[in-house]
Amino acid sequence: MFLPIANETKDATVIRDFWKQQNLSQKVTILFILTIFFRAFFSLNIGLIDDEAYHWSWAKWLELSYFDHPAMIAWMEAITTQIFGDTYLGVRLPGFLCFIGTVVLLYKLTKDLFDEWAAIFVGFILLWSPFWGFGGYVASPEPPFMLTWVAAAYVFWQGVREDHKAWTIKKTWLYLGVIMGLGLNSKFIIALLAPGFALYLLSTPGHRKDLLSPWPWIGFLIATAISMPIFVWNHLHEWPGFKYQFHDRHQGSTFSLNRWSVFFAAQLLFYTPFLYVLVGLTFITSFLRFKDPRWRFLFCLAAPSIFIFYPQPLFAEYKPHWSGAAVTLLLMGAGHIWSQGLTWGQRQIVKARSKVYTYGILAFFVPLALITYTPFAYPWIPKAYKLFNPNGEWKTTYDFSNEFTGWEELGTYLNRRQREIHAESGRKPFLAAHRYETTAQTTWGTKQKVYMLSSTVSHYTVMQTPEEMNNLKGQDAIFISTEKYPAIATEWAAWDSCEKEELKTFRHGIHARTFNIYYCKNFQGIIQ
Repeated sequence: MFLPIANETKDATVIRDFWKQQNLSQKVTILFILTIFFRAFFSLNIGLIDDEAYHWSWAKWLELSYFDHPAMIAWMEAITTQIFGDTYLGVRLPGFLCFIGTVVLLYKLTKDLFDEWAAIFVGFILLWSPFWGFGGYVASPEPPFMLTWVAAAYVFWQGVREDHKAWTIKKTWLYLGVIMGLGLNSKFIIALLAPGFALYLLSTPGHRKDLLSPWPWIGFLIATAISMPIFVWNHLHEWPGFKYQFHDRHQGSTFSLNRWSVFFAAQLLFYTPFLYVLVGLTFITSFLRFKDPRWRFLFCLAAPSIFIFYPQPLFAEYKPHWSGAAVTLLLMGAGHIWSQGLTWGQRQIVKARSKVYTYGILAFFVPLALITYTPFAYPWIPKAYKLFNPNGEWKTTYDFSNEFTGWEELGTYLNRRQREIHAESGRKPFLAAHRYETTAQTTWGTKQKVYMLSSTVSHYTVMQTPEEMNNLKGQDAIFISTEKYPAIATEWAAWDSCEKEELKTFRHGIHARTFNIYYCKNFQGIIQ
């Protein structure tokens, strides 16, 4: 079994003393602040990705909840876009602030549980990894969910820690009730912390009696009351969100080792191999050192998500980031293993601040950061592709940074074309698309309502009432598709006729996007 974390080497002690003399905390703070400023500059100078536009559109038509997720991100964006307008700042500010809050809280919790070096490791991973680093820009349910997830873990630890700093049971569960309620209004996955809390209390003799007190149950009632908007909205619309989240997206697949292999490959890509090994060692160590309250805390809070989402790809479709919240907590243990080392019997598995793991992680982070960020400054990927594959057929979808561009240009064109058609024919065409992504981005570009003409369920189709869709019959429309999601208007809805044209957009003179625009007459209904 795993033995206690290895003692620091003499060299490690010298290095630590040197950094202490040089005001380690101050240096780290400066580095993290510079990183955050870079992230802020970057996020204010690139366009929205599909899901960001989707969630922004929710804020334009506020609801108590939504089909895909609860409403927290929409409520927050409704406030910031009222203050800063429909700008990148207005859209991304809530997620950005939540991300900073997550970094700060997890840093503090890691330092509380282990040491400052472990906290530095965690802060660096959150700021620069492909999964957390770039994902932190996205204005989606994840940033408020992750903030409440980490905040709930932080508060729970303050209530169960075994020293004089422990909070009272009343304070702990009142705070947890509020945080869990807010978290449920962000994303349902936070409910998986509840069995983690129960497992910790039941496996800790000194805290089993906590479950007999009224405060955990009062906290549960508070969380339930705060999350009531979710239940009210779903009740009014025949429970579409609950059916989708807890049934539909987990059905319809057979047992598949290949699907699980793809899931595993995605985990390696998200976290990079060396970090993934540290996280795996952390989960194993947290089980084998279960008697230590710190490791028991990590195991209990991460285990429900790991045991649900890791087997799921064997039997059903999945999203590779669903287990990410649990891994975020395991990062704290990974930081401690990196900081202090790890031994197995008499064999040292990981040295304290191992160069192998340090440079191994950097060897992935640095190139991935360059590949991720530099194409936004200049679209060099098409030229690199032609250099290495001169006879190959380049497609704009090969460059991920293209997905952030072109929608404002499309919006300007569509608004002008709509006015022209209205002036010429006396009939103002409505705007339409066949996927939620294109519908959302077209809404962002035009700043007007766009209809989703598809039987595939999304929040748009849930909210498009039969009466509203029936009133569109007989009207003309402008139907939009893209090279990423190509579609022919006549295959998705019935019309008298459709005329197609293309709009191409460019970055630094290089072709970036192609939009297919159909002017269709006499809408007669959706056909698929």
